[in-house]
Amino acid sequence: MEKHVADNCPRCGDIFTCKANNVLQCDCMKLVLTKAETQYIASITAMEYDGSCLCNKCLLELKKETNN
Repeated sequence: MEKHVADNCPRCGDIFTCKANNVLQCDCMKLVLTKAETQYIASITAMEYDGSCLCNKCLLELKKETNN
């Protein structure tokens, strides 16, 4: 199994590198999310993207949605 996988973000289509096999090194771990933001993003990804990882740009956009 590959350590890091280049993939297309299911939300925007941009290519990003998912490091799910080494999550502590993944770019998404740099995001600081509240519990409410985490729950919101988890619900969106589960419903709309089959639980797939999203790129940081999309994660940041979804984070902003929770604050509107």
